[in-house]
Amino acid sequence: MILETERIAVVEFGKKMVAAGLTSGTGGNLSAADRAAKQMAISPSGIDYGEMRPEDVAVLNLKDGHVAEG
Repeated sequence: MILETERIAVVEFGKKMVAAGLTSGTGGNLSAADRAAKQMAISPSGIDYGEMRPEDVAVLNLKDGHVAEG
């Protein structure tokens, strides 16, 4: 899985934000970038953070914005 560590972090941080009352359900997007690889992991819209899995997090190429995975 491309950017596995970053995708896991997006899911875990989303759950922490909900638990802390900073957002709810599907509110907002989170991302984590690997600038050396020129890629970004970003949470999908419309999926509750409590149900989100790392496989649901998309990986985009920062050069052209195309989806590399997810």
